[in-house]
Amino acid sequence: MANDIGDVRLLSPSQVFAEPVNSRQFDAALDDAEVLLAYAASNGLLPTSKQDHVVESIVQARQAPQVTAQVVANFWTAYAHLARLAKPVTAASVRACQAASLMKEKFCAVILVSIIIAFSIFLFMNNNTAQDTADLIDQQNAAALKLWQSLQIINSAASGGTQTTAGAQSVAVFSSRVFEDTVEFARKSQWLLQSASRLHFWFNPWWTNIDIQAVTFNDQNPDVNHLLVSPALSTPAEVSAEIVNQIKAYQQIRNYALSLSKTDSIIYGGITTYLLPTFYALLGAYLYGFRLYSRLMRRNTYLPTAAHSARFYIAAIAGLVVGLFGSLLPKSLALSPLAVAFLVGYAVEAFFSWLDDVIAKLKTAASSDKAAATSEEAVGD
Repeated sequence: MANDIGDVRLLSPSQVFAEPVNSRQFDAALDDAEVLLAYAASNGLLPTSKQDHVVESIVQARQAPQVTAQVVANFWTAYAHLARLAKPVTAASVRACQAASLMKEKFCAVILVSIIIAFSIFLFMNNNTAQDTADLIDQQNAAALKLWQSLQIINSAASGGTQTTAGAQSVAVFSSRVFEDTVEFARKSQWLLQSASRLHFWFNPWWTNIDIQAVTFNDQNPDVNHLLVSPALSTPAEVSAEIVNQIKAYQQIRNYALSLSKTDSIIYGGITTYLLPTFYALLGAYLYGFRLYSRLMRRNTYLPTAAHSARFYIAAIAGLVVGLFGSLLPKSLALSPLAVAFLVGYAVEAFFSWLDDVIAKLKTAASSDKAAATSEEAVGD
């Protein structure tokens, strides 16, 4: 029976349970319960006791012609018990795992690894070419000095006027050895020119605009019109002239190579120091995310969240920090900066814990210095 008290209408308990319940929240919860029920049944998580009414209460809530408060109460009790049985799996995680696919993650992993491998190979080739160029310049500097000394000996013998046959033969033998050195010097100068040309056309950007006219040895070059040594040289005078020609050619090649080498070291040194560690940190973060994603998918506990993508931003910042402050890394750590960047991206928590330790040590040192200064002032007073 209903009683009217003023404007308020009171209902009897029988009327309360007879009133229908219809809400979006209940419908959504019922859908979630059915998803979770299917998961629990397929994995053998449902209780086997006949006195347990988890399944019955959820089925009745779905099939009841009129959802009363009693049906709702039984449903929520059964749903709570089902959630405890399936924990940590939820209906949302089951749906997310069903909708998600590892194929996209595998494709992204292949693309990221391919880019990093290609970029690393490119930088490796550049570093090797630059190192070969620098080594050849060092070798040719010493060889050019040796050729110049040999040139002075030949010129001194020629200016002294060799009177005897033995003296003339000695100069000829010496010129023959110098000719061999000149041929070897010209060969290495050609190697240096080829190595520098690889730096120019393979690695240096187009805006450097380095002139190659000075190292184009033909009739249009006013200083040196050839680079290869002619085998027709026979007299000491011809050998002396060829030595001068080769030293001039080497000077032009060296200027060309040094200009390229300096530009290359500025550009790719910055990329290797700052950009590449960031890429490797992102690779480490992606490996950690892929491993975590696969594990969550296997356990049906995956839920899409912005926290996963935030890890990549943190890893990129950490990789940049490794490049900027590589000197702060422990000296006992026998790893390259790129390996450290990869490990930092994979375990950013460990890196920031280490940073916190460094800050704590700095604070302790500052406090100790302050205490020492205070004690000194007290003793002075």
